[in-house]
Amino acid sequence: MMREFKFFEDNPKSYDGASWIYGRLENLEEVRYNIITENHYGIHSFLNNFPSWFIIPILSITGPNGIVHNADNDGIGWGFDITSDLITIEWIRYIN
Repeated sequence: MMREFKFFEDNPKSYDGASWIYGRLENLEEVRYNIITENHYGIHSFLNNFPSWFIIPILSITGPNGIVHNADNDGIGWGFDITSDLITIEWIRYIN
């Protein structure tokens, strides 16, 4: 299970909560889901809404600089503090 984030490599504090992965809407034709958009002050504020074993599929993270981060541009650098700045997260909630 993914427990650490690549952008926390230099962070001496460990994190033992939920994690996330970039997702896409491809191949979801037979799956029921909602796309949820929320604002949070840092990624932990978002992840703390889920059980520690959970991995949330995220479509995009947009920071205060307006740059949209998603599966297509992963690795361009955040340009803001992902742990504390106001971010907009668009994620997939699967429906039973």
